Amino acid sequence: MKTIVIRRAFQSRKASLGILKVLGLDHDPVFTLENPWKQNQKMVSCIPEGSYLCRKYSSDKYPNVYQVLEVPNRTHILFHAGNFERDTKGCILLGLGACSLGDDPMVSNSRLAMAKFRGIMGDDEEFKLVIS
Repeated sequence: MKTIVIRRAFQSRKASLGILKVLGLDHDPVFTLENPWKQNQKMVSCIPEGSYLCRKYSSDKYPNVYQVLEVPNRTHILFHAGNFERDTKGCILLGLGACSLGDDPMVSNSRLAMAKFRGIMGDDEEFKLVIS
């Protein structure tokens, strides 16, 4: 089972930017955008630091993405495409680039980042996520 590490590198009042790394693989960085820490509140907070099981997930709105499981008091936390804090709703967005315009962090090329992440994950149905 692969282990994915997200190191949160920048926090603002509006969002958290991080760097995603697949342990044991040499790959270009993938950036993450999450809500800021707001006591793990649904839809407005990033999830607590820690280790989680993630599994492939698909719905009409979010086809072929990944779901973070067993987050205390939270459900339906996904890795999916989106560029701005308004796109996250408690989920983890992926991008190939990241920047902060004042207090408004963003990631870029999110759909390409999701495709890259799917390629890295291959046929794996599950992975371990570690957030620090």
